[in-house]
Amino acid sequence: MKNNTARIFGLDVMRAIAITMVVLSHTGYIFQGYRLPGMKLLGLEGVELFFVLSGFLIGGILLRLITTTSFSKKIMFHFWIRRWFRTLPLYYLMLLVNIFIAILVGYKLPNDLWKYVFFLQNFNKYHIPFFPESWSLSIEEFAYFLAPICLYVLCKLFKKIKNKDKLFLWTSVLLVLLFLVAKISYHAKAVNALHSLALWNSKLKPIVIYRLDSIFYGFILVYYFNKYKKRIDKLKDLLFFLGVFLIGLLFIIMPMLGIVIEKTPFYWNVMLLPLNSIAIGFLLPKFYFLKEPRPWLSKIIKNISIYSYAMYLLHYTFVLYLMQLLLDFSSLSMFECIVCTFIYLIITYLFSKVVYNYFEKPMTNLRDDLRIKYFFNT
Repeated sequence: MKNNTARIFGLDVMRAIAITMVVLSHTGYIFQGYRLPGMKLLGLEGVELFFVLSGFLIGGILLRLITTTSFSKKIMFHFWIRRWFRTLPLYYLMLLVNIFIAILVGYKLPNDLWKYVFFLQNFNKYHIPFFPESWSLSIEEFAYFLAPICLYVLCKLFKKIKNKDKLFLWTSVLLVLLFLVAKISYHAKAVNALHSLALWNSKLKPIVIYRLDSIFYGFILVYYFNKYKKRIDKLKDLLFFLGVFLIGLLFIIMPMLGIVIEKTPFYWNVMLLPLNSIAIGFLLPKFYFLKEPRPWLSKIIKNISIYSYAMYLLHYTFVLYLMQLLLDFSSLSMFECIVCTFIYLIITYLFSKVVYNYFEKPMTNLRDDLRIKYFFNT
């Protein structure tokens, strides 16, 4: 399997923005004595950016494999091996770190801790309140496990279809519709129940079987992007405006008009998150075609992008939690909160850089081991 290592600067910008939004959203815990509106929304949009961007990138790899290879079982397994070497080692390391810290401070570990080994901590009912940032990783891992299987099965069922890119599109659309139906099913079961933002945040937003479609919107996007790249380049500014307008409509105008979950649960449960994914998809072409700025700024953005996975796993239940053990955030002045925020950001960045260089990158490089290449004939 040929590995395309070329980086696209605009997508690095998008990834850097996403991780910055997520990390900044948790500074609300530092500013406990002050009201910071919009911080939770910042975190939500950061994760949703990651979902669509990841779908675009990994979907692009699968699209290339299905159109240029036989997409055999061996190719499918090689795809998984490469993906798992990229994501699993650091995830399991941070899971062990979180368990160690919990035992050290006397935090009671959940009885179903074993679910974290298989990314089941937020699969179908609720999200276990331990290592909370891992919810998005479960969604991504299941998406990249399910998609190749569906593509493989459909390739076998429709052998006579020559346009494999069309098969990729049909598979992606079917997967989006499947998990849209799952959200409708959730709404139907909860139609007579009380609706609140807290329940939505715990029973729908982080649950794997209701959120996998957010990845597959990126799949659909990469199909049309590859097919109509020049046309999309010409339309990127209009698409960006539509994306910004739609996000503003969803999260600013609609709530101002009284479209809240207590009054309009169907909109919140079924329509909001898919529309948000589509809006983010409209933003992506503008970022894709960005030109690199001055070298020093480009380097900073690329580094943040490269360290983003480590930053995601380190910033909250490691860096911020340890700071919270040492400091009483609720008693800090505004100036002290600002200083703590800068310290939090600097520590997160530096720790992530170390973890990336001395653990994440070496583990990822193992996927290019000669024995693996020999086994998969690449």
